Amino acid sequence: MSAALTSMPDLKTQEAKLNATIALKQYQQAQDESCLSGEVVMSAMRVRSLMLSITNKMQSALMDAIENTHDETRTHYLMTDCLLDLMHSLSTQIDNTNTPLPEFNEYFKRGAKPRDLITVSQWADRNRWLESGTNLPGRWNTATTPYLREIMDDLSEHSPVRSVTFIKSSGVGGTEVMYNWVGYIMHHLQNKDLLCVVPTLELRERSLNPRLSKMMEETPVLKELVNKSTRNKANRGDLLEYGARARIIKAGANSPDSLRSDHLPYVEADEVDAFPWDVGGEGDPMTLIENRQRTFSRAKSYFVSTPTKDEASRIDILYKRSDMRRYHVPCPHCGEFQTLKFGGKDFAYGLKWKMSLPVDDEPAQVESVQYLCEHCGVYIDEGHKTEMLAKGRWIAERPSIKLHHGYHLNALYSPVGLGIGWRAIVEKWLQCQGDSSELKAFINTYLGEVFKEQGDQQDPTALIMRLEVYDNPSIAFKTAGVDVQKDRLEVTIDGWGKDEENWTLNHLVIPGDTAAQDVWDELDEVLREAGVRLAAIDSGYNTSMVYAFCEKRKWCVAIKGVEGAGRPLIEDEKKRRARLRAKRKRGVHVEPLGVDQGKALVYSRLKITTPGPGYIHYPQEPDFDDEYFAQLTAEKLVTKMRGQRPILEWVKTRPRNEAIDCKVYSFAAMRLCAVDLSKYVIPTSGQAAPLVSSRKPRRRMIARK
Repeated sequence: MSAALTSMPDLKTQEAKLNATIALKQYQQAQDESCLSGEVVMSAMRVRSLMLSITNKMQSALMDAIENTHDETRTHYLMTDCLLDLMHSLSTQIDNTNTPLPEFNEYFKRGAKPRDLITVSQWADRNRWLESGTNLPGRWNTATTPYLREIMDDLSEHSPVRSVTFIKSSGVGGTEVMYNWVGYIMHHLQNKDLLCVVPTLELRERSLNPRLSKMMEETPVLKELVNKSTRNKANRGDLLEYGARARIIKAGANSPDSLRSDHLPYVEADEVDAFPWDVGGEGDPMTLIENRQRTFSRAKSYFVSTPTKDEASRIDILYKRSDMRRYHVPCPHCGEFQTLKFGGKDFAYGLKWKMSLPVDDEPAQVESVQYLCEHCGVYIDEGHKTEMLAKGRWIAERPSIKLHHGYHLNALYSPVGLGIGWRAIVEKWLQCQGDSSELKAFINTYLGEVFKEQGDQQDPTALIMRLEVYDNPSIAFKTAGVDVQKDRLEVTIDGWGKDEENWTLNHLVIPGDTAAQDVWDELDEVLREAGVRLAAIDSGYNTSMVYAFCEKRKWCVAIKGVEGAGRPLIEDEKKRRARLRAKRKRGVHVEPLGVDQGKALVYSRLKITTPGPGYIHYPQEPDFDDEYFAQLTAEKLVTKMRGQRPILEWVKTRPRNEAIDCKVYSFAAMRLCAVDLSKYVIPTSGQAAPLVSSRKPRRRMIARK
């Protein structure tokens, strides 16, 4: 072996020296990081004394914080704020306390530090990112849409507000509030279940799921919270699990199964105006949603929608239950606060525009649009809107309501460069003149308001005042109108006298599954006891059961309502005979009814105020209450424009209208009896005069014996 090579003993010696050096460094490091046990005990005792002083103050501080407060939710948040203040006070006192080990103070502060009390808007400004689908990509900035800040902050964990309703125009950020709240719950709270409800399951797959996935992909703090694998059971179309077994349940308002069973504290419902009023025969989906939150005293709900219904708007109903807030902005000239309204040429303030002169065949165009201040009468350019929005504030119309905040916003508030401008709003307004359907869409989606069509409608209050006690009315015969629903039959029984004077005798609700036989047996008993000459039964629902019932009873007829202003209530005799001959061999025949003319007939009779020909009487009975007359007057006749052509159309003003339907069917049954009531002679004794038919005897409808 060469002498230059190190011998094995030398290598062993060098290895031992290296290990000794490493051990010495580790010993010195451990010695530097350690301290005397007495110093630890002394530091701990001083911090302990601070903790005891805070604890002794805690009870009185909590009692002072919740003094004169009786609301459970408000008490919770006041106590939370008080405890946070005490913890921050402890942190300050520890910094000012001399101990042998300053490091001990720092470690204790770090372990005792409470979670940041941030709002939803603060979370979004810190963490939310937008990369696509926006004119302003990048980090979310609430200052761009300052009117959303208060809405989001109401949804924060420490806010005492329980429900937030946002009725709005399209494109002002209402849905983005919903997604910011999702991110806040997932990343900041980390342990709260959330129910997201959209109108249909199809919309859940087409809109909600892709937008949720997009937000989580674009926001770094959310990206790592969920499993992106589509095969993972925690990431499904109807469920998303995150954190410590927390869940986001995604439901459709048209599916009772997706709204059932789970109990959770937070709910957000998007486009609630498109929710059905009854889902699967189990009732209102909003009630089903509310039932999911019953066990949580600090539950929160967010309802957002553009109004799409006429006067039965769900979001408008919710807004009117709230404190009804509107966004007030200052005039850049006089400084007075006001809400931005569309206005127009017929109003003293609001949007005002100038039109160019028409050239040849070219129509006039909008040249300029400004906003006229309602206080100082000075025109405001749209360029001032950014400053106006930044200085704006929400003002409640009913500030006494504390737990339900409602917000209304129209498209005039859309930020410059992010939404539709004032000029485009005016151009759209001009385009929809002369077409009521386009005008409705403008009122809903641009102004965020419920479209109310003017039309002919009865006053239910005036009808209630007509209730009377019957004194042996002179009735020639009786008819009935039956409306068929999934879970009930509704029956109106009428008596008819000279010149079609009408006595409403009864209105019954027969509960039960109309696909089962029991409810039909009860209907048979009711009609027989009433002694009706003819009953008209709607065959639009559970058709086979209606046919089976009428087939065995010649004094019952299945009817089918057909819309159309020009269609008569019942067919003329010649046309009806031809139809019956053609269908005689097919079993039960169905009588088509012109329901539009039937409603017009009933409402015209309701306008008669003097008893006599055509007058409709109502008995002073419990069945004829506010709800009955509200249903009886639940539709109105409006004039709609289709291009340049006016069309009369009946529209519902409330969801329930069974009373008017039953009345129309009973009128049709009276006409189908083919009795000339103008020739009916009012009896002078208890014996009724014989009836005179307008048809030949062999063609008369067979009456029940």
